[in-house]
Amino acid sequence: MSRVDVDELRRQFPLAEVVAASGLTLHPRGAGFIACCPFHDDDTPSLSVEGVPGRFHCFGCGASCDVIDYIARTHHLDFLAAAAHLTRPNRPNPALPAPQRRPLPAESSVRTSRERILQLNTLAWDHFTQPGKVIAAERYLRDVRGIDPESIRAATGGAHVVGLATRTRDGLTTHLLRAGARREEIVDAGLAVDRGGRLIDTYRGRVLVPVRDPHGGIEGFLGRDITGHPSAPKYLNPTRTPAYDKSRSLYWPLGRPPEPTEQVVIVEGFIDALAIAAGRRLHVGKVFPCSASGISVSTHQAQQVTTLTCRPVLLALDADTAGKAGAHRWTQQLHQLNRTTQTLALPSGTDPAQHFGQSPDPDLSI
Repeated sequence: MSRVDVDELRRQFPLAEVVAASGLTLHPRGAGFIACCPFHDDDTPSLSVEGVPGRFHCFGCGASCDVIDYIARTHHLDFLAAAAHLTRPNRPNPALPAPQRRPLPAESSVRTSRERILQLNTLAWDHFTQPGKVIAAERYLRDVRGIDPESIRAATGGAHVVGLATRTRDGLTTHLLRAGARREEIVDAGLAVDRGGRLIDTYRGRVLVPVRDPHGGIEGFLGRDITGHPSAPKYLNPTRTPAYDKSRSLYWPLGRPPEPTEQVVIVEGFIDALAIAAGRRLHVGKVFPCSASGISVSTHQAQQVTTLTCRPVLLALDADTAGKAGAHRWTQQLHQLNRTTQTLALPSGTDPAQHFGQSPDPDLSI
């Protein structure tokens, strides 16, 4: 299988059926199901399945994606192998109780408005960027990833580049409650989960960056684990809220639209985007990195990119099977919008952060 029609696989293999076939017991809950999460030690059900159609999300460890990623995680496969696994003969197809479908929380049933969630995220960013936390987060960029945060700050007018969520279970929650936030607002914003009446911070032990809307409002946070705990997902995206929808958001580390002379470059993750932003120059000139936080791309995200630049779009996704599939998706989406693309040739098995974090002007070809 060299090409994968992701939308067709999602349609042909409903996530709930695949999860049940893997051996988990699904219990109807609201618009979908819940189950004990297979990706960490989970005594009480914390895995939401189809709460958002076609997606799973664990409120314990943060694992979240679609049916292909579920197979990849449970069977330790790459993207193409996971897609092939779905189509194997004799796949179990258990009968499931039909849930009562309801509108998505982001549309009607959520209790907290987009405007209020943007306010809470601003308060959260203030907490994550307290001076000692910024120092620790920037030390991670500089010492572990080889990324110079000062050069990025210079390009953003001195704004904070990264923040830090400590390992404490309720540090942010306590901060928000003291600032006057209500418990249900904090949960609705995706900043905490309610575990038996106790609020537990969603982000713990992570370097964080804010995802901003075109007006500068903070829609949510992207987090990279720095604890090394085996059950912690390496990267954690925001949960879907009235302020954040992964299929409609892009991360721009420079916090502003690109200048006409800048080359828009698409990468997979925010660490890659920060690495390129730190260098700011390739052999193609000054660059403007942005990320869809993964290898998937929606029509809306591709349309956003076409509004950012009139120039060909440079693709610099990871040089592995999943990254190549992601680059193919971006190419298809952008070509449908009459925008040409170029692909940056990285050595096999590497990612942009391994090159741009260490050198501001690596010798790479298109």
